[in-house]
Amino acid sequence: MTQPLLLATPDSDIAPVTEGCIVLSDSRKGDLAEAILIAGCIRRGFEVFKAFGNDHSSDYVLICNAARVMAQVKTATLDERGDYTISTKRGRGLTRRPYARGDFDVLVAYLPDRDALVFWSFDDICHRQNVRYNPARHRQPGNWEVLNKVAAQLLGLGQPMSDPIVNI
Repeated sequence: MTQPLLLATPDSDIAPVTEGCIVLSDSRKGDLAEAILIAGCIRRGFEVFKAFGNDHSSDYVLICNAARVMAQVKTATLDERGDYTISTKRGRGLTRRPYARGDFDVLVAYLPDRDALVFWSFDDICHRQNVRYNPARHRQPGNWEVLNKVAAQLLGLGQPMSDPIVNI
């Protein structure tokens, strides 16, 4: 089996090399999404803590400058029109319900075909069953500044903290 080849680039955390890539299961896409988030957060000066087990309202607690940002990570589904759909419900089957304030602070969506992340604050997506997203019409992937904006709001600063990005 051919293993996928991923290269680090200065402009993004990971850029795909399409030749020789394999098709990933949903579970492996989720693993990759979380790995990209962890790497990006560490590069930007965040401490990263993962919830143990399943069925938590947030997947990660990201800490920077005393702010604790709770993040929920989802994998986006691409449709035939070029739009992505990200579910903003939790649970399975009949127990599915929309997320509520306090469940998480930031929604992180992985775009598998672009190998990129896009971020929304909870306020951006509250009261929605799903998020429909198209990079040509909406925010661009790689909008890590949302983490700093939310962290500043949680600390009561009202403005984004300076980005603690570390150049490697």
